[in-house]
Amino acid sequence: MKEARYDLRQEKNGTWTVIDVVTRVPAASDGRDLTGLEHDDAKDIMDALNGDHLAGRKSPLV
Repeated sequence: MKEARYDLRQEKNGTWTVIDVVTRVPAASDGRDLTGLEHDDAKDIMDALNGDHLAGRKSPLV
């Protein structure tokens, strides 16, 4: 069974980063790292990425 691939990390400045748990680096969309986000936005992106990953779909976000 597949496990979630993306998680959140809170940065020292209070913003949030979507992390790829396999590579341990920030996930990226259109060449932009998914960093410096508000918590709700980061969580929505993480949920969408994990939903696509768990369904076996290539995400349009990365």
